[in-house]
Amino acid sequence: MGEAIKKTIREFLLGGGADLAGFASPDTWDARGEVPVENRPRFLWPPVRTVITFGIQMPLPIVETTPSVQHRDLYNTCNRLLDDLALRLTLWLNRRGHPSLPISRDGYSRVDVLLKKPGAVFAHTYAAQYSGLGHVGINNTILTGKFGPRVRFTSVFTGLEITADPPAHDNICIRCGACVALCPVQALVMSRKDLRDKEVMLARYDGKRCALWAKALTKEGCYPCGICIKVCPVGLDRILYGREKTAAHYRKEMAGIYAGIDDPLYRAWTAFRRYGSTLTDGGATPEEGLKRFFDETGKNIMEGDHE
Repeated sequence: MGEAIKKTIREFLLGGGADLAGFASPDTWDARGEVPVENRPRFLWPPVRTVITFGIQMPLPIVETTPSVQHRDLYNTCNRLLDDLALRLTLWLNRRGHPSLPISRDGYSRVDVLLKKPGAVFAHTYAAQYSGLGHVGINNTILTGKFGPRVRFTSVFTGLEITADPPAHDNICIRCGACVALCPVQALVMSRKDLRDKEVMLARYDGKRCALWAKALTKEGCYPCGICIKVCPVGLDRILYGREKTAAHYRKEMAGIYAGIDDPLYRAWTAFRRYGSTLTDGGATPEEGLKRFFDETGKNIMEGDHE
C-alpha cells in the first residue's frame, strides 16, 4: 500500500507516545533464517502482511540509578504505555477493515517461568532490526542511534500490506566491551579476541545467570537489572544529558560507592537505591548493604549455589 497509510500510522504512533516506529515484511524472517520457524510472524498468524514495531525511550538518568525502584517503575510504565499503544493501534486498524493483533512487549509471566521455559513466542529485537530501527549489539539488545539500547519495543501484526522499511545493516555497536565487563554475574562472555573479531557479532549470553540475578533483584523489590543497558556508550541521549564520556565513571562506580568517594552522582544513585526496596539493607550503611548484596548474591549465582 502507498506511503500515505504508512505516514498516517507512523503519526498515530509518534503522536501516541512512541519515539521510534518501523515497518517490516514477514518475508524478512523467512529470508534471514535467524529466528526459529515457530517464532516467525507468518507461523504465529498466517494472515500477517506487515509487522509494525515501535519503541519508547528509557530516560538515561533514571536508567543510571539501576538497580532501584525508580528504574523499576520506569520500566513498568514504559511497558504499560507500549501495550496500551499496541492495542490502540490494533483497534484503529481493525475498525478500518484491516485485521490486526498486538504482541505484548515481554511475553512471560514472571522470572520463575522464564527460568523453566527460556524465551518468548516473539522477539521484538529482530522485529526492530528488520524494520530499520537499530541493530543488535554485542550485549544482545537493539542499539539505536537516538537512545542506544535504552528503548523498550513491542509490535503489531497486521493483514494490511505496507511498504517495508529497509532492515538495519550498519552495526553502531563500538565493541567497547563495557556491557561484558560490568555485568554483575558475568552473564555476557566475550574474550578480547572476540571483541577484535568483527565476525563475532554477539557476546555469549547466559540467560540462566541473568534470570537468577533478576529474580534476586525482584525479591528485593528493584527489578530489572539493566546494567548492560546503562553502561552502553552509544546513543544521542548521552549528549542531551551531558553523559558522553562515562566509561571510567561506570567502571569505578561500585568501588567509589564502597569507599565513600565524594562524587555527586554516586551519592545520588545511593540515595535512589536507599528508598523503596530492601536492596541496601543488611549493612551499617546503605553502601555496605549494597556491597553485601552484590558480593554475596552475585557470587552465589556465578558459583551455581543460588536457589
